[in-house]
Amino acid sequence: MRPGTYVLLITSPLNVALNYLFVYTFNLHLIGAPLATGLSYWLSFLLLVLYARFIAGSACWGGWSRLCYQNLSTFARLAILGVVHVGTEWWAFEIVALAAGQLGTIPLAAQSVIMTTDQVMNTIPFGIGVAASARVGNLLGARNAKGAARAANVAAWLSMVMGVLVLIVLMAVKDFYAKIFNDDVNVIRLTAEVMPYVALFQIADGLNGSCGGSLRGMGRQHIGAAVNIVSYYMGALPLGIWLAFHGWGLAGLWVGQCIALYLVGAIEWVIVAWSDWEYQVEKAFERMDSGERAEIGGGLVEGQTNGGVGGDL
Repeated sequence: MRPGTYVLLITSPLNVALNYLFVYTFNLHLIGAPLATGLSYWLSFLLLVLYARFIAGSACWGGWSRLCYQNLSTFARLAILGVVHVGTEWWAFEIVALAAGQLGTIPLAAQSVIMTTDQVMNTIPFGIGVAASARVGNLLGARNAKGAARAANVAAWLSMVMGVLVLIVLMAVKDFYAKIFNDDVNVIRLTAEVMPYVALFQIADGLNGSCGGSLRGMGRQHIGAAVNIVSYYMGALPLGIWLAFHGWGLAGLWVGQCIALYLVGAIEWVIVAWSDWEYQVEKAFERMDSGERAEIGGGLVEGQTNGGVGGDL
């Protein structure tokens, strides 16, 4: 986890400076923000590459060889399912933003304030989920089934505790919080009306983030993706959009999101809590078996070649 943190300590302050420089000093206005952010992301990527190449990357990657492509299908499958797992939730929020735009200028402005706030708050459960994913995966690789189960459950409880703390903070500032972003009285009032649903949302968001991370650590991204698709796209989004355009307005969209995330969080927690962890250890090693056989096979081929050359010499 440290390399990414080191890089962010460099690029985050630089991102602030670049945004100010492009937007105000160079008078690029709206286009300046994405340009500055894009440059910051590229710099982060390049610094991580340099770190991996020249500082500590050789500890886990020895360079390019044909062995890099072994077990690639398993990795690609897990990666694609991981994108679907995370993406189905993020895409649902973008659909909510599009629907808010159809409600009018004031709801769209309030939605912008709420979404910015939620994205910042989401870094807490998302971080817990990343840690849970790494920890659960490591413990399964160490054949420590009880430790993996304990890590997953601790992550779930920790995320809910953090969700409660965020809920308290949001409820305490709901009446004036939007003034940070907008001085329109109507936007401030509407944000305050919707904020209780956003605050309540944080507990379920935390549970979803931590349990989703545990599922990814177990290699069960497909389960998280399936739960998200059913909860969001077959239930909550249609319900939220219907409520929004039948008298509830922006609050209706967030009621739908709350229902979806509490369903997702509860279902994923049940799946994680009732998992057969000894079986998950076996599945983890099954996924690694083909890669290990390929590596052993490659080593034998290399050894035979070296032996042959030695004999000729």
